[in-house]
Amino acid sequence: MPTNKPTDQLSAYLAGQGLKSTRQRDRILEVFVAAGRHLSAEELYLLIKKSDRGIGYATVYRTLKLLSEAGLAHERGFEDGITR
Repeated sequence: MPTNKPTDQLSAYLAGQGLKSTRQRDRILEVFVAAGRHLSAEELYLLIKKSDRGIGYATVYRTLKLLSEAGLAHERGFEDGITR
């Protein structure tokens, strides 16, 4: 039975890829979904840094790539030249 929860969808994707579900990935997904708007990797990093200084920019960037591969995020180019 398919799931609609983003955390379950990410966990299923990671398991299928032989990757581990981590606290950092779950936190990044939580902040991404809660934002409810288009975010660049930098914007997401700045939001996460407010509550979890232990997550670095590279982790945010790699996790966004995983979210995209899992179908939870989609890259969009905007007129300001920033990809979100």
